[in-house]
Amino acid sequence: MSKNPEELKLALRGIVGFGVTPFHDDLNIDEAALRQNADHLAETCDVVTPLGNNGEIYSLTPAERAMVGRTVVQAVAGRKPVVVGVGYALPVARELAAAAEEYGADGILILPPAFTPANDDGLFEYYRGVAAATRMAVVLFQSPSFNFSVPLLERLAAIPNLVGLKDEHGDLRQFVRQFKAVGDRIEMLCGVGEILAPSYLALGVKGFTSGIVNFMPETPRRLWTLLTEKRYAEAARVVEQEAMPIFDLRKKRPGYTTLVIKEAMNLCGKRAGPVRPPLSPLPEADRDELRGILRHLGLLKANE
Repeated sequence: MSKNPEELKLALRGIVGFGVTPFHDDLNIDEAALRQNADHLAETCDVVTPLGNNGEIYSLTPAERAMVGRTVVQAVAGRKPVVVGVGYALPVARELAAAAEEYGADGILILPPAFTPANDDGLFEYYRGVAAATRMAVVLFQSPSFNFSVPLLERLAAIPNLVGLKDEHGDLRQFVRQFKAVGDRIEMLCGVGEILAPSYLALGVKGFTSGIVNFMPETPRRLWTLLTEKRYAEAARVVEQEAMPIFDLRKKRPGYTTLVIKEAMNLCGKRAGPVRPPLSPLPEADRDELRGILRHLGLLKANE
């Protein structure tokens, strides 16, 4: 049975795993691999999120988005909450939200609209319109290129089923102001992943997102344990020694944020397959660099 908004708000803790959409070589969706990867996330994360940017939502048809969301919900089978990414034009986002409710998701993550220079009044109507299309919990997504003003967040926090915000913008000065303004009403998540998790959790945040959990789950799990025990110096060493090499490669070129995750999964024996355009395959030199990082972390044998 799906969680109601208040239940999902309380469940936004720990590791929020962002899954990929596996493709066959012909770029059709690999449904069997999608189920396997969803099962992996259900075992290693506290919340499962398909159809984010890691899930290449922007390259999927509306029918494919519904299929991916439904498949992940079925594979997770209630073991963990599933928060499904939605977005695009308001009518499309509303349709995706209604579909997610129909196939049993626990909540939706609203990706930023395509036209992000809109003013606060227009943005408020966009988010309110998507939230009104469902009784499920709604989580906002603050991306590296799009952030919410404090006045807009205060208005949005009054929407009854809006329960959280994923902050991938990463400006802690801004985040402190946002947290002070609405942190008592909605759950604020570290959306930058492991590298800033110690800083966010020191502020009082209760969870962080992860892409590397798809192929190296021991690192985010160990980091979460250290952070809950307030062993910040040890947590910082885990970030520096294990998470940062992958993070640095993911930031090397546009598109690498998703591409490196999928290539690492492939190298580690997890079926992710290729990426769809507009992303392109990882050059061999960067694949060799990734292989070396994974070998150094003990995720590959010396001859792999």
